[in-house]
Amino acid sequence: MNSEKPIWHGVVLVAGGAVGAGMFALPMVSAGAWSAWALMGLVCVWWVTYLAAKLLLDSNIAVLGDGSSHNRSIHAPPLSFGTLVKSVLGVRWALLNNISLVFIMMILMYAYISAGASIVSLSLDQFGLSELDLNRSLLSVLFSVVVALIVWLGTSAVAKLSVVLMAMMALSFLIAVIGLFPQVDVTLLMQNRFSYYTFLLAAIPVYVTAFACAGLVPTLVNHYRSDRGKVERCLFWGTLLALGIYIVWLAATFGTIGRHGFAPILEGGANTSDLVQALSVADAKASTASLSQKLMWFSHCAIITSFLSIGLGLFHFIQDKLGLGARLVPRSKAVLICFLPPTIASFFYPKGFLVAIGYAGLFVAFSFFVVPAVMSMRRLSQHRTFEFSPTWIIPTVFGAGLVCAGLKTLYTFGYLAKFP
Repeated sequence: MNSEKPIWHGVVLVAGGAVGAGMFALPMVSAGAWSAWALMGLVCVWWVTYLAAKLLLDSNIAVLGDGSSHNRSIHAPPLSFGTLVKSVLGVRWALLNNISLVFIMMILMYAYISAGASIVSLSLDQFGLSELDLNRSLLSVLFSVVVALIVWLGTSAVAKLSVVLMAMMALSFLIAVIGLFPQVDVTLLMQNRFSYYTFLLAAIPVYVTAFACAGLVPTLVNHYRSDRGKVERCLFWGTLLALGIYIVWLAATFGTIGRHGFAPILEGGANTSDLVQALSVADAKASTASLSQKLMWFSHCAIITSFLSIGLGLFHFIQDKLGLGARLVPRSKAVLICFLPPTIASFFYPKGFLVAIGYAGLFVAFSFFVVPAVMSMRRLSQHRTFEFSPTWIIPTVFGAGLVCAGLKTLYTFGYLAKFP
C-alpha cells in the first residue's frame, strides 16, 4: 500500500539528489550579486525547477497510461528518463538528451575531481604533510583513481559507503554551520546595491545545476506507484528543503567572509580549499583549528558522496548504452570510459571547479528544462485531453531553459559582468 511509503522518503531523496559538493560553488558565484539578489535568483530558479519537474511528471504519468489509478506493480522497474524521452519525442531527441546527460555527468565529475584534489591538498597542509610536495594535477589523478576503484568494486560497495558518507555530510554540515553562525556579521549581509544585479546573470547557470534533480522523477513515480499527489509533494518539499539549505549556507558564508573577502578567493582560481580556509580564519577570536576541522569533514564528505553518486550513475549509463557486461574486462572498460576523460582534463586544468559547474548548467537547462517542456508540447499536440499542469508552465519552463543557455553563452564570450 502507498501508505507504507511516507512522503519524507521522497523528500530526502530529492533534497539529497540536489545538495552536494556543488554548494561550495554557490557562495563564490554569488559573491558579486550578494545576498539580496542571490536570494531572489535562487528562489526563481527553485520555482522553475519545480515546474519543470512537474512537466516531466505529467509526461511520465501519461506514458504509463495510469494518470489516476495506483495499479502499477510495486515490483515493476522504473521507467528511465531516457526511455521516457524516447517514448514521447523519438530517437533523435533521445540521442540529444543522452549526449547532454553524458556531458552533465562528465563535467560534474571533472568539477568534483578538481574540488577533491583541492581539499586533499589543504588536508595535507593541515596535517603537516606539505613536504610531500604533491602538485594539484597529481592529486587530481590520485583522487580520481581511488573513487574509480570503489565504483569498479561494485554497486553494493558504493551504496554502503554513500549511505555512511551522506549521514556524515548532513551531520558535519549542521555542526559546521552552527560553528559559523556565531561569527556571522549581519551588517555584511545587508550591504546590497541595486547595481549588483548584473553579477546575478552569470550565477544563474550554477543555480540551475544546484537544483538538478528532475531525473529522479521516474524513480519517484515507480516508488509511489504513480501516485501523482505524493510525487508532487516530494518534489515540492524536497526542492524547498534544498533551497533552505542553500540560503542558510549563503548566510553563513557571506556573513563570515564579507563581499570583498571573496575577491582573493576568486582571483586565486575559485578553489574549494580557499573558501574553506577563508571561513576558518575569518574570525581571529574563533577556535580556528576546531572550525577548520568541522569544515574539512563536511567538504570531504560532500565531495566524495557527490563524486561517487555521479560516477556510479555514469558507469551504469555507459554499461547500458554500450552493452558492457559485469565481467572483469567489460566492467574495466566501462570504468575507463567513465573516469579517464575527466581525470585527463583535471590533470591539465586542475582549477576548473567553478567554471565546470557553470557549464554543467548549460546542459542541465537543456535536459531538465527544454526537454520536459517539448515533451509536454508534443503530448498536448497529439492528445488534446493531456493536461495535468496549467499550460502556462510549458512556455515558462521552455523560456527559462533558453535564457539559462543564453546567459552562459554570453558569459563565456565576455558579455556579462564578472566579479571581482
